[in-house]
Amino acid sequence: MIIVAEGISAAGKTTFARRFGDGRWLSEVEVKGRRLDSHAPLIDHARFWSDHNAFCFQLAMEIEAKHGFAICDTDPMKIHYSWCVERAGFHWPDKFDIAVPFVREAIEKRRLCFADLYLVKQIAPEAARAQKEGDATQRRGNFDQHLALQPHLMDWFSALSETLPDQVRWGFPEPLALLAEIKDKAPEASPRRFDVSVFDELVRRLPD
Repeated sequence: MIIVAEGISAAGKTTFARRFGDGRWLSEVEVKGRRLDSHAPLIDHARFWSDHNAFCFQLAMEIEAKHGFAICDTDPMKIHYSWCVERAGFHWPDKFDIAVPFVREAIEKRRLCFADLYLVKQIAPEAARAQKEGDATQRRGNFDQHLALQPHLMDWFSALSETLPDQVRWGFPEPLALLAEIKDKAPEASPRRFDVSVFDELVRRLPD
């Protein structure tokens, strides 16, 4: 079972994921030193991020194979970030419309997939800022931009909840309750994990 904890910076994703123990959660995988030059062709950026995100999902599936479940600190598919950034009016070289066919192909080839459960937390801006200022263990660059992304992030996962209504929940549950639920689940992954029609439906449901 692959579980995604999602929310903007300082929403508590990492704190929540860490509560499941070392080796059972996947942090956001940094790409510093490997990122393309900002002037590289947009199609190269789309390919780079699709490959990187597929690598992250492979890591999640390795954790799942070892422990029976994996908790991901943000969705490894990550194309939602491109959509949210564009909706908020910021620049990001991985353009959503260009990225879509790469992500779609990766799902068809079983290199990218949908998680079995998405836990999405919305946080008040003042609470997020207080969390940021009180946590010296993490660097939170572009924090104001992350705050601006939150309404679009909620729109994205609202569209996903309409597409996969049993796989999106709002807020982070108590870890013990979630662990008990995981134990009751069948070991098989969701049959729609690699269903490209889910991706097509999600894109169709996104706000104009």
